Amino acid sequence: MQIENDGKPLRQTSICYTKFCFAGCEYRDIGFLLDSSGSIGENPDVFDTYELMRRFVRRIIGRIDIGPTRNLVGLVQFSSTVETVFTFNTYRNDSRAAIYQAIHDMALLNENTNTALGLRSSLLLLLTKAAFNR
Repeated sequence: MQIENDGKPLRQTSICYTKFCFAGCEYRDIGFLLDSSGSIGENPDVFDTYELMRRFVRRIIGRIDIGPTRNLVGLVQFSSTVETVFTFNTYRNDSRAAIYQAIHDMALLNENTNTALGLRSSLLLLLTKAAFNR
């Protein structure tokens, strides 16, 4: 089912409407989903994969313009539970310092891995009208 919204076509999925961006589009909404399970863990004897993922997110965020007419970012981490670190609406202005602090303050959930829960929940948490309001 195709629906028009401000001249941009929307595609209905089972849980949300997805806005497609065509040529000339100046913004993107980038959602990050991080595995925060115990298998990722912070083991001093092996490479810290959790910190590597956090560094990756910080690098991507450091290379894009953030703002309501530019790019918005959201971050969810999962294990056997899910935690929304921030949604697309949390940092609508270029507030990299606040975003970096939120990423720094994340704690490893350190539980069992439930990837399906993480994927389903990230869609619900990041792409709801309250969390995704362009």
